[in-house]
Amino acid sequence: MRPFISRRSRQRGAGHPAWVSAVTAAALTVLIGGLPNLPAHGAAAMAAPNLQLPFPCGQQWRLDTWGHAPGLDMVKEPDQQGTEGATLSAPAAGTVNKSYYHDNAGNVIQINHGGGYFTTYLHLQSRAVNVGATVQQGAVIGRVGRTGPTSNNHPHLHFELGYDANGNGEASWGFAGAERVKPTFNGVSYGSANNQTYRNVTSRNCGGSVDLGVLDFYLSDDQNATGSTRPVFSYGNSPMLPITGDWDGDGKDTVSTYDPTSSRFFISN
Repeated sequence: MRPFISRRSRQRGAGHPAWVSAVTAAALTVLIGGLPNLPAHGAAAMAAPNLQLPFPCGQQWRLDTWGHAPGLDMVKEPDQQGTEGATLSAPAAGTVNKSYYHDNAGNVIQINHGGGYFTTYLHLQSRAVNVGATVQQGAVIGRVGRTGPTSNNHPHLHFELGYDANGNGEASWGFAGAERVKPTFNGVSYGSANNQTYRNVTSRNCGGSVDLGVLDFYLSDDQNATGSTRPVFSYGNSPMLPITGDWDGDGKDTVSTYDPTSSRFFISN
């Protein structure tokens, strides 16, 4: 990208030291290069939501742009088994502004994340949220499916991040020239060009606490446990061991959980 040089600067350029032009060009390159995927409204890009992959923590998914970058089609790794019916989780907090059945795209959800940014989900098997619902990151919003003729009867999630450039309160999607922009999950950007594949992308949509309302509770028969039995929580296929500690330094212990399969702590707020 050529740095912007005003007409007056061009007219007087011969009188400036060479290093001035070099420093100016370098500075502009850093400024421009440091803001990837900048929408037309410039500084508004700084308000982009901090997205995580729209699936439960620890799952791995394959992301493909095919012919509609920066839109992404997502199927479950390693062999797409479990894609149909997979849990769809909100990648960031927001408010549902669309939840309906589209003639071509099937079940569709769109979430307003603020700052002009929206995420859109197509071909869903089912929708678990209605228009106006407020969701937190990690909340279940639906199930992955193959609804709508443009799914080609192949289970997958078509995902788009959009920026409301015209200010009409939504983001257009699904066609070349729509308001879709490159999404960033867990700090990594995807969807730069058509026909790109990203393998084994791991969801870090883990939230800040364990929601005991969605965990299965049972008693362990671990003979090495203290006492006859100890409570253990199950999160997916992973056992969650309860632990206590003063995690925030307030002088009070908080009951939290530890996932021994991934060496991760889940600390309740």
